[in-house]
Amino acid sequence: MELLSYVLFALALNLDSFGAGIAYGVRQIKVPLLSLSIISLISVTAIVFSMLGGQLFMSFMPAGLAHRLGGILLVLIGLWVLYQTYRSGQAPAKDSREENSAGKVIKIHIRPLGLIVQILREPARADLDSSGVISPGEALVLGAALAMDALGAGFAVSMMGLSIILTALVVGLGHFFLTYLGLLAGRTITNCGIGRHLAILPGLILITLGMFKIF
Repeated sequence: MELLSYVLFALALNLDSFGAGIAYGVRQIKVPLLSLSIISLISVTAIVFSMLGGQLFMSFMPAGLAHRLGGILLVLIGLWVLYQTYRSGQAPAKDSREENSAGKVIKIHIRPLGLIVQILREPARADLDSSGVISPGEALVLGAALAMDALGAGFAVSMMGLSIILTALVVGLGHFFLTYLGLLAGRTITNCGIGRHLAILPGLILITLGMFKIF
């Protein structure tokens, strides 16, 4: 069950990386190995620091209470993700038609930060020099945007007793391979609405993990 928790947590955090990979693949924007490694390393760093913060906070309370509190935080984060996904679905149909006509790719994960919304809507925004290749410098921007989820979720999951090293390893590898798979998939598919079907999964996974720890 603990191994499953690691895998599900990594999947919840990295589905948006898969979506970003699809976006870049569809637009034929290349992400070299070095840039992909930088993006993954940023996520690992965010996980480590957020989990260290969670463990420090946990040291001031009984272990059982900390585990339940971590579960509650994961449920709240999952509910927030679902709310953001629902709110995005209420956008005017006119806006959706305009985005589709402009060749923009539907984003998989809605965030409160404008940067990542722009990047996932229009991949070229992260390609600052319009070279068709994500450079190491541009990878820092993309990686920072994609790592935002790791901050809150990492804090919560550390209070549930998961290992920092194993969590960071699984999240980092998941980030790398899911982004790469997204790139491959994006080169063979078109904008088919996959984002609408996958958008709720991260929220549901986080809620499920949280509920297991609460009860």
